[in-house]
Amino acid sequence: MAAKVEPKTLEEAIEEINLDEVPSTSSHPPHTSSCTVIPTVSLVTLPKFSCQERYDIYCKEVKIAACRPSQVLHRVHLYLEENLANKHWMAMWRGPYGGDFPRTVDILVKVEDVCGDQAQVSLVDPLVCNEATVPREVVDAQLRELEYTLDITELFPVDIDHDDDDSSEEEGGEGVGGVGSNERVKEQERIAQIVHHARFYFENLRRDWDDEDEGEHSFDAYLRARLQLYYDVITGLVPAPLVQRYDRTMAKYLVRRRELLDYQARIQSEGEPTNSEAVECWRKYYEVLMLSGLLQIWETLQLRTEGPCFPRVLRRTKGPRADGYTVTHIVVDKLTPAMLRSFHDDAVMQQHKTPQSALQQCYEGDIILIFPGTYSGEGFHELTESITIKGEGERDDIIIEAIPYDDLFVNVSSADVTIENITFNQADNTEGILRVESGHARLVNCLLRCDGTGVTVREGASITMRGCTITGAKVGIYGCTITVAKVGIYGCTITGAKVGGWLYI
Repeated sequence: MAAKVEPKTLEEAIEEINLDEVPSTSSHPPHTSSCTVIPTVSLVTLPKFSCQERYDIYCKEVKIAACRPSQVLHRVHLYLEENLANKHWMAMWRGPYGGDFPRTVDILVKVEDVCGDQAQVSLVDPLVCNEATVPREVVDAQLRELEYTLDITELFPVDIDHDDDDSSEEEGGEGVGGVGSNERVKEQERIAQIVHHARFYFENLRRDWDDEDEGEHSFDAYLRARLQLYYDVITGLVPAPLVQRYDRTMAKYLVRRRELLDYQARIQSEGEPTNSEAVECWRKYYEVLMLSGLLQIWETLQLRTEGPCFPRVLRRTKGPRADGYTVTHIVVDKLTPAMLRSFHDDAVMQQHKTPQSALQQCYEGDIILIFPGTYSGEGFHELTESITIKGEGERDDIIIEAIPYDDLFVNVSSADVTIENITFNQADNTEGILRVESGHARLVNCLLRCDGTGVTVREGASITMRGCTITGAKVGIYGCTITVAKVGIYGCTITGAKVGGWLYI
């Protein structure tokens, strides 16, 4: 596969991973290279497999259930080699076309051999492709760069309508793959099923952390859980928001792991790493380790709504300062004398450029004053101190924006947090715009612009809301003890209400 441009941000990388491979030629100029648009070629049709049928296939045919997790990949490679080595067959290569606008195209190739999960291929002459605008020289150059070796998952066996089958049999008595034409269809179906089982394994069953699992236990339990999870998702038994959260976490894991490997390769190529490089490498490693552990918990619980399906707050409360002082933290890009006139002469103040910096410096009893501006929500997912966070000025001018793809936006895990006169903009955070995990949260005159789940209150926690407005919540306020006064709720669905005492307006 041709080299890809590394994404600059996590969001771009996740979009790249989840990109739908839809071919497009509108931006490519015409050319004179010879290319034949795909004739009577169709992918081999395969039956739909049930969960039990797939389990039986991976137990009896692929034979990975009894393997240790670290041995499964090797066993899949053996399965492919035992069944496809030295066999010749035609396949559609769905690989990236590395032009000015990278995309996926279908190109007919002939598979000469298979080693592990790599296939040795040759290009059919003339070029057979689903787009007449693809230059043959570009495809030739790309295959040469890949040494005519492709991932087996990029190949889709095809059934070609041979008009010259009879002549082929008369000349040599053999068709595709060295078998008679009467056996060709069965042989193609068999090859297609083998490739399909391998592709399904790599796309739905394989996990990178299996290679590092040196335990004595077999892969059987993982196989059952991952197959069941796959079918629960496609049949809709798992709620869509939880599936989205799992997919985003998996995408984030893949991005972070790639960043870790690239970083390790870079510092190793430069010689002995410095202390700061070593620390950064360990930080990246532990983040990858945490994400993989989280995904394993998710799979074990099959994305159940109850249970540790998200990272808990790891930051511990610091309590009050030893000297008993409280500090007022001022969040503003440029501090002016006018902003300080309302403070007492003996007030202890600190200026910060971001709310995150102020939150990191807070102790119990501190106050954070946020002046007009649009700020990142970084740091609001771990409110562990009993503090007051207040916007200075018009509420609509003080905006905290969520970080896309993060599960949590505002998360309260302290005895008493007050948030006043601030606008929060949610951006696809599946745990909601506000979650009170423990303790008590008090919201006064806040605007919560939701993009999904609204406010979540865990068992044993409580919330008080006064003069607030919640808009756009698809799933509204739910949980435990709620006290609400003068609240405007628009476009919300309120669930879990206890008759006679759960919701007060």
